[in-house]
Amino acid sequence: MLKRLFATRKRPYVPGINRPETIRVDLSGNILTLRMPPHSNYGGFPGEDPPPRINIYNPSQYFDDGSNLPEWQREGKAAFYFMKRDWEFYGPPWRPRSYGTICFGIGLWRYDALPEGMSCFNPKHFEQICLRNLWYTCPACPSLGEYRAPVHWRQRQEAGATWLYFERHRDYSHDKEPPPEFMRTYRDCYLRIPLDDRYGLDLNFGYIGYAPVDYCLANMNALRNAVLDSVQLELSATAKERLEEAKHKWPDARGSEHRDPEPWIYPEWRYGGKGEENIIVVNPGSPPPELTP
Repeated sequence: MLKRLFATRKRPYVPGINRPETIRVDLSGNILTLRMPPHSNYGGFPGEDPPPRINIYNPSQYFDDGSNLPEWQREGKAAFYFMKRDWEFYGPPWRPRSYGTICFGIGLWRYDALPEGMSCFNPKHFEQICLRNLWYTCPACPSLGEYRAPVHWRQRQEAGATWLYFERHRDYSHDKEPPPEFMRTYRDCYLRIPLDDRYGLDLNFGYIGYAPVDYCLANMNALRNAVLDSVQLELSATAKERLEEAKHKWPDARGSEHRDPEPWIYPEWRYGGKGEENIIVVNPGSPPPELTP
């Protein structure tokens, strides 16, 4: 507790940050390993540790986004999260509440909307999938506010496959009043990893930060980067075959090394009344990106 006694906003205390745990999950023969601090939550809410093995092809565990959404918000994606952890950033003991939190999760997704003849192992196709997903989590969810995305886009080459890292940041430029300073730390950071032609892995870091923003982001980014740098994936024999098939079929396929935030126009909307859908679009904005083989 000596470290917490001297904790500050510049150097906060994160429980277990120097005692990271190793996580290992068998995803239908794809072996995922990474290291991270133990779960910590000020309110006492538990995290969710992953099972040792998951059959990624078992359809019963996925939640389809088409079951309870209007057509314009349906991405054609099924997903589920199998691991959740929080990491609290604390000050000294006489300030019991944390300064801020990273909410971390790992999930699997199946991209049902992907046309035949496309594959997540094709970097250009995988890029289209990730951009389309951002549209459905940004302009297609206007009640959650506006976002700049993708931010800090970069590729990562691992075992011959292309992984993608990117972020989405809250955009307050159209708000009537500027937000409190701490809200400028709100962002989501994603690492997307292909597992099969239409299956992928999502690692998500959600920031609920504090002011000063520079101190907060320096500390949260350092923890995030430590976790990301530890991520390793050994592909299954089946996944390696799919990867080699994709390389043979598209030998010159390359993704973008850099992307600026998309200039999407958000729809004009209102909340629905009795007998209407929850969100009524008054004037459509930008359409979703197309999936092009």
